[in-house]
Amino acid sequence: MPLTRRVLIVLGAAALAAPGLGACGSSLSGTPLRVATGGTGGVYYTLGSRLAAVWRDQLGMNTEVRKTNGSVDNLVALRNNAADVAFVAADAAAANPSGLRALARIYDDYIQVLVRKDSALTKLKDLRGHAVSIGSQNSGVKVVALNLLKAAGLDATSPDYHEDSLHDSLANLVAGKRDALFWSGGLPTPDITATVKQNPGRLRMLDLSTIDRKSLPFYNVETVPATAYPQLAQGDKPVSTLAVHNLLMVRENMSADEAEALVRTLFDALPELAADSNPVVAQASQLIDQRSAIETLPITLHDGALEYYKSAKV
Repeated sequence: MPLTRRVLIVLGAAALAAPGLGACGSSLSGTPLRVATGGTGGVYYTLGSRLAAVWRDQLGMNTEVRKTNGSVDNLVALRNNAADVAFVAADAAAANPSGLRALARIYDDYIQVLVRKDSALTKLKDLRGHAVSIGSQNSGVKVVALNLLKAAGLDATSPDYHEDSLHDSLANLVAGKRDALFWSGGLPTPDITATVKQNPGRLRMLDLSTIDRKSLPFYNVETVPATAYPQLAQGDKPVSTLAVHNLLMVRENMSADEAEALVRTLFDALPELAADSNPVVAQASQLIDQRSAIETLPITLHDGALEYYKSAKV
């Protein structure tokens, strides 16, 4: 009989039930868990790697962290059974939620549009005719960029739009090969932090608070504090922007026991994660809480996750 995920879970549960074997570990011990994250310079990958380690250490699962282009890639991986848990932004998930479920709403992604300090660009509509990095192909960043550009009255397609990774976007912006870049991620994003430290005062962030949000139901106005990137040209001034919430997603056929265990272990480990020595992990984890975790629209909560939240009296 092949060792499918379901078989491994059943065997693990049977082992726990056997006399004298209760101390062997979790009923999920040995179960594979592939976590689809994002690029190595973003929060998805950094937090996802830490969460995978928690699930490995606490549940005995065989975890694998998969580097991807982000939300759209991760949705494809879930549907193709190439990932078991995925980080996905709500706006990307809304396009086709069938067959998928959420474990939790986690931290929000802040939409960050960067230009050079000496640029005349101050609003999204000013980007017309300029070279703009809109994120990698099949990334959540590209979904965000095109949504916002259309809301600002710009075309949905243009030869001026370039599908660049965050690393390449930043290098091209600093070098003058791009005039603006879009990024959607947690605060602070490691690659942006590294770039502004190397180029203090050379980049600034656009204010997005005045954009018409009638066509943007999953976006809220938020503030990027000055402490996120103190080397930006804004100095000690915060910047108003938009944010979209992130979800931990799985397929609807994941067993209720597995889903419940993943969510329970996440929240049991949250105090430790919020004090992690990696500031990216710590700051993202500090934004996760049980009350907002159940607000997973447009994706339905997995039944196993719902069991956890009911037991926690959320």
